Amino acid sequence: MTYGKEPFDLRLMVLCLCRRLPLILAVTLTGTMLFGGGYYVKNVLLRSERLYAVTSTYKVSYAAQEKDIGSVYINEMSWNTYLHSQFFLDLVRAHLADNLGENGSEIPGNEVLEGMMQAYLASDLRVPSTTVTTDSPEKSIWIARAVEAAMTEEFAGEIREIDAIEVIDPGNVPREVVPDVRVIRAFALSGILSCFFAITAVLLCITGQDAIRLPVIIWKRYGVKTVGTVKSRELAENISFYFRGETEGNKAEDMDDRISAEGLLKNVAVCMVQDGLDGSEVMKQLRAACPQIPVQESSLNRETGGWFMVPSPISHPESIRKLRGAEGILLVVGADAHGGRQFEYVLEHLRQQGCKVTAALLWKADERLIDWYYGFGNRK
Repeated sequence: MTYGKEPFDLRLMVLCLCRRLPLILAVTLTGTMLFGGGYYVKNVLLRSERLYAVTSTYKVSYAAQEKDIGSVYINEMSWNTYLHSQFFLDLVRAHLADNLGENGSEIPGNEVLEGMMQAYLASDLRVPSTTVTTDSPEKSIWIARAVEAAMTEEFAGEIREIDAIEVIDPGNVPREVVPDVRVIRAFALSGILSCFFAITAVLLCITGQDAIRLPVIIWKRYGVKTVGTVKSRELAENISFYFRGETEGNKAEDMDDRISAEGLLKNVAVCMVQDGLDGSEVMKQLRAACPQIPVQESSLNRETGGWFMVPSPISHPESIRKLRGAEGILLVVGADAHGGRQFEYVLEHLRQQGCKVTAALLWKADERLIDWYYGFGNRK
């Protein structure tokens, strides 16, 4: 046996993938809708917390001369360090207490307040900005007012490099913060990953199966001659060639009682490899494709002769006696997912019993796949 040792057939693998294209597309669409849709529902439809931001812009007057600002300016990291310092947070809380009055219990703690404030620095070193983000438009405005007051009053006097800070664009209008939800990218990534998973799973399934998809595989894998499929154009010619009555080394007079009028062997056993194969249907299709086949309705009869059907010798050991008495054996193997391994078992069993297999027939093959493999009109 050379099962599993035949060279990799890229064309057959691609065609098998194409035959399973509806399954791949179904898995891809399902995965895209499941994961991409879940991302959309979670981050867009079911987004419970809404945030509102207020931005204030300032103009800073540095103590240094205009030409020396580059050596003393405060960068963005330094601005954020100042904003998140204990000193600045206490200033903001003090201004909030003055503004809120009796509602001072709503003032957030320093840790919470630190997470609400962020400083930014544009291209102009003298124009920093602060952004306050909370879950309420009113709260954002209150805290932004307190930050503006702290920046322009106490804070400006504590930094020696700064002469003064003034607000040039106060934060009056809160804007809703739109989260960075990339729905299109989520759907695209879900589709790509789902398609990759589907193709990988199908490839593993095809590789793991020992199916016989092409008649030529019977010869390449097991070294058994094949007559093709019932749809093969050369089926009648192959049967006439492999089961002809007169063979080299045999005398014609010794073969007369074993040859039909059409030159075929009379007593040929058509042996089913799998139990699920319909033997009567196989014989009917063979006779329709090759009318010259002499069919025998009953068991082996040397007087009338004829081709007869026998079940699998693995599950029906009594078939061996009929197979031994036949002048030729045509094995019929179904092109299903596990036909290859069963075909191997039957071959080994027949060889142990001294039964020589003449040829094999691939039953219920994917004729469209075979046509695609060889090219329409060029099937061999």
